[in-house]
Amino acid sequence: MHHKIDKLEILYDGYYYDVTEFSKRHPGGDIILYYTEKGEDATQAIQQFHNRFFRKVRSMMSNLKRRPAPDNESPLTPEERNRHQNITNDFNELFSWMQTQGLFAPSPLRNIWRIIECSLIWMTGVYFCGNSRFSLQFLGAVLFGLGAGRAGWVMHEAGHHSLTGNHKADRLIQSIILVCVYHGHFLGVLDGVAGGWWRRHHNKHHAMPQRIDYDLDLNTMPVVANAIEIVKDGRHGRSFFIQNQKWLFLALDCCLATMAWRMYSSPRTPWTIIFGIWVAGTYLFGNFALSHSRLPVAKKQTHWVEYAFRHTANIKSSLWMDWWTGYLNFEIVHHLFPTLPPFRSYLVRDKVMALAAKYDLPYNEVSYMEAWAQNFRNLDNVAKHFKQM
Repeated sequence: MHHKIDKLEILYDGYYYDVTEFSKRHPGGDIILYYTEKGEDATQAIQQFHNRFFRKVRSMMSNLKRRPAPDNESPLTPEERNRHQNITNDFNELFSWMQTQGLFAPSPLRNIWRIIECSLIWMTGVYFCGNSRFSLQFLGAVLFGLGAGRAGWVMHEAGHHSLTGNHKADRLIQSIILVCVYHGHFLGVLDGVAGGWWRRHHNKHHAMPQRIDYDLDLNTMPVVANAIEIVKDGRHGRSFFIQNQKWLFLALDCCLATMAWRMYSSPRTPWTIIFGIWVAGTYLFGNFALSHSRLPVAKKQTHWVEYAFRHTANIKSSLWMDWWTGYLNFEIVHHLFPTLPPFRSYLVRDKVMALAAKYDLPYNEVSYMEAWAQNFRNLDNVAKHFKQM
């Protein structure tokens, strides 16, 4: 996927920086190699991924060799370069306005409440799971899964450094949730895994969402295919899983979670915990899927802003929906500004919509039920494509 060249450079703010040696020790992993490919501009990615410690990053970059980026080295046409520069200027203007408004500042009281909320839901679920009555056991399993899922939203924000505003504190909180909340209970594959792995994986998704061979969230074969393009062999597209994925989509969460549980936990696991695992997995991954999986895949490089608008979707806002999705129903805003506390996304929604309209970019937003309907139709259409081959 990556060009084998002796010298590795990234383009940032009009200059090429030599990262040949630095790329080997880049704290964020090999995502930096995405931006060493010809034509890639790392300006917005560096700016947004490192917003919380940007001064440190600029200091590190000042020690790298750099050279001006001539236009004749860009694969873009003059018209494309001009368009991208205009988008960058408007995006930076919006970003600066958000900073002056204090939108990136953390909310300590809100964070305390969210941790209390997750804990109460989860512990109430554990309590009811031990009851002798089936109805209360069932309720306990649902609450157990919901509490774990709600903790997942907190973990997600900590992973993006949008929770406390201190990247060291956020990383600690993320690791604690991964180890303590999900230890032996929720998708055992996460058990004991450092938050660094999650950030390296998830940031690749944010860098180039829905782009084939770059967005690791597209690596769902052989059990799910959200797009025709991710099926490399037509025979795999005619497999039982893909042909029935519309019906298996939610059930697969249960199967995979249960397998993970069996691998990493006791074989005497009560049914309430197994069902709770399915609730948590469906709650998190189902809602995550609605933001991208039904949208077209990206086959070539483009601008940070265009990735967000073309390959990300919102769910219409309401008090209930904002709570239910952890404010990730504002997914377009989240992809543009990943370090913005999600609960403030609504404050920039109109400006983001205006940015999309100015450059004739799509602004995908539908109701929650329509998003699910589109998701299942997409799964069905992919299956039909290979059935007819």
